[in-house]
Amino acid sequence: MANRSLLQIHGRWIVPVVLFLGLANALAQPVVLHLKNGDRISGTIASEDTNRVVLATPWAREVVVPLAEILKRELPAVPAAPAAPAPAQAETAKPAENKPSLQTAAAPAPKPPPPPVKPKPPTHWGGDLEVGAALLFTEKDQQLYNGRFKLTYAYDRFRNAFDYLASYGKTEGVVSANRMDGSAKTDFDLGRRFYIYNLAGAGYDEIRKIDLRYEIGPGLGYHLIKLTNFVLNTETGAAYQSQHFSDSQVQETFYLRLAEYSTWSISKKLSIDEKFEFFPQVEGFDQYRFRFEANLRLLLQNNIYLNLTILDQYDTQPANTVQRNDLQLRSSIGVKF
Repeated sequence: MANRSLLQIHGRWIVPVVLFLGLANALAQPVVLHLKNGDRISGTIASEDTNRVVLATPWAREVVVPLAEILKRELPAVPAAPAAPAPAQAETAKPAENKPSLQTAAAPAPKPPPPPVKPKPPTHWGGDLEVGAALLFTEKDQQLYNGRFKLTYAYDRFRNAFDYLASYGKTEGVVSANRMDGSAKTDFDLGRRFYIYNLAGAGYDEIRKIDLRYEIGPGLGYHLIKLTNFVLNTETGAAYQSQHFSDSQVQETFYLRLAEYSTWSISKKLSIDEKFEFFPQVEGFDQYRFRFEANLRLLLQNNIYLNLTILDQYDTQPANTVQRNDLQLRSSIGVKF
């Protein structure tokens, strides 16, 4: 009975003591007060009633804050304890060569870019060499040989072309062809279309009784059509010509020159070029001469080609006993370089 009374007496005191300790703990906790005006006050609650809160701060022993000015309360964040370093793993007794090295794990170095490819310098020189032969052994044996050499040079607006043509033949042991012609032509572009030129040539023809022939003359040219596979040019100018015949006759004449020439690349292997020159005399247009040439070229392999040529020359004032017209058909094998 006495023990029961003692327990009741102690029980009456336990509750107030617990409440007091909890209040004391709450009052001793640090707190952050957010005020309605935007300020914040950090400290420890020393006391609190229905009208105010008293804080103890490091810079003031008592700071009285009206309860009506407090917007909210916040417990300050407790800084997290630094993480303990991870225990070092014990190395296994593996051979050193089995451990991956940092060098092998690293990414391979990028390859340097290849050096830039230098474009080939433009080729200013070009040329052709052609050789042909026609051999007939019938009632009348005939042998005809012909050759041609072309050399061109082009730089910017300047062009120069040299053309040398020769043929020699016999029929029944008698000379039936013995001629040579050479020409040099220089062009200079004035603009995109117009250009000026100068043409000079010389040669001989034993069958037509011309011991020596030479001519020279300037003129003006026009690029009429300029396409990737077709070119057509026209020219007009003047020319002085001198011919020395085998009968000691000399003919010196001034001519006008009207000309056109074209090139047509039909395909990568087949091409055609032609040139027509008309020379009327200045003293009278009833006396004239002309020259027409056409070449059909077929590429056989690399820079070797087959060439078929038609050459027709006409003169109203030939040497005595010589026909006015001279038509030649030739075939040859050429090398382009």
